[in-house]
Amino acid sequence: MAPSGNPERISRPRRGRRLNEAMRCETAFRLIVSECLEEVVTNHEATCAGDPAALHHMRVALTRLRAVIAFFSQMVADAEWTHLKSELKWLNGYLGETRDLDVAIEASRGTSGQQLLKTARIASQRRLRRALRSGRYRQWGAAMSDWIEGGPWSASQERRAARRRAAPASAFHAHRLARWHDKLTRRSRGLQGMGKNKRHRLRLATKRLRYAIEFSQGALPRDDLPKWRTIMRHLRKGQQILGELNDAEIRRSLSTRLERASQRTAASDGIPLNLLDRKEKGRLLRRAAIVYRKIAD
Repeated sequence: MAPSGNPERISRPRRGRRLNEAMRCETAFRLIVSECLEEVVTNHEATCAGDPAALHHMRVALTRLRAVIAFFSQMVADAEWTHLKSELKWLNGYLGETRDLDVAIEASRGTSGQQLLKTARIASQRRLRRALRSGRYRQWGAAMSDWIEGGPWSASQERRAARRRAAPASAFHAHRLARWHDKLTRRSRGLQGMGKNKRHRLRLATKRLRYAIEFSQGALPRDDLPKWRTIMRHLRKGQQILGELNDAEIRRSLSTRLERASQRTAASDGIPLNLLDRKEKGRLLRRAAIVYRKIAD
């Protein structure tokens, strides 16, 4: 966990390499994670400068990173990752706060609440920039790189661990995708009656499976690809619909917070942020239910 003065240590990309069916699992893991971290490095400076698109790409890269590690968790989970995961949660707190404001600003065009959101965004960006320029962030990047290359998981002499590292990527990826698909199918039952927290967890699981299919494609048997690509298309639609519902919940929460911050009363005009009405929410839930039935088929 020694600090590094070089932020590029956060990534050791292997350019030009692609997954294949015969690749060892440990090699596939390192390749996929390195690509995620390379994306973080690529968008670091622009995110510090306040670019909303770069912030989004950086956050997606870190979400993909968590998905990769969860996918390979049986092979890589160790005490060092537990600490790195907590640091990743710290970083995501700053990224998520600013990203939520960007989404709300876009949705508030033409409303009286946009300026308040922009003011809140400036303060949030300042906190995010401090985090991304901090020694804590550089320590996390250096430690992530070192863990990927030579963490405890990679040196375990336990027979099962060694067997997992050496297993061909093809069988491993096919098995894990099937497991994640089954879990998502069970979790999506009764979607229209779900509360917002359960629906939020379904959205995260949807995103995770979609990313897993994307980064697994080179390792999958060719005969399996059409099925998984079809599922991936439905997952994108499901993620989009549940994302609209989640964004509406975030806007509602932001509206409440900003009203309090601006000391508005219940009798005032409030802060309109294009919130969903009950009819629109019901329509989105019906569309989502149809999509998740297709995912399950």
